[in-house]
Amino acid sequence: MKYKKYIYTIMFFGGVALFAFSLLPFFRAMTDTFWVATVVGAVVSLFCVFALCYKPKEGGAKLNSKYVRKGTLVTRAEYNFLQTLRQICPDRYEVVPQVALVNVIDKKTNTTYRNELFRVCDYCFVDRDTFEPLLLIELNDSSHLRADRVQRDEKVAAICDDAGLPLVTFWTDGDLSYQTVKKTVLKKIRK
Repeated sequence: MKYKKYIYTIMFFGGVALFAFSLLPFFRAMTDTFWVATVVGAVVSLFCVFALCYKPKEGGAKLNSKYVRKGTLVTRAEYNFLQTLRQICPDRYEVVPQVALVNVIDKKTNTTYRNELFRVCDYCFVDRDTFEPLLLIELNDSSHLRADRVQRDEKVAAICDDAGLPLVTFWTDGDLSYQTVKKTVLKKIRK
């Protein structure tokens, strides 16, 4: 790209020189076709000006909003709970945070809309070797008592039940001790 700029600059000055030279009286006296040099010089100069000034449009879609990267995927409470979950049979299971249902469940009906699968669960236990999803976990705080969140949670539970993927819900104000969590997870995890 850098070399093209230099080439166009040289060609521009060459075109300007040819154009200026063709307008000099002694050149006109030498040949009857001075107008060819005038036209060629002008066309080359104009082309090079266009090539040097042209900037292609940036690719991609126009954004109507401003986007910024989040500082973290999980809250402090979710991170602490993730550390507890990762202690459960780490040689057999991986725990993946923030998993959308669409990543672990397929919709088999003919309807094209899958927006209900874009709901996100807090954690997913997967087989360490195959990454087969085995269990979804939600960590709920008091915001899940709002009517809209209750309805969302019921829909997620129904989808998981229909898909045969177990879902366990823990509450931030409940018993989150390692022994209780481990016992609940191992009881519900899909074998």
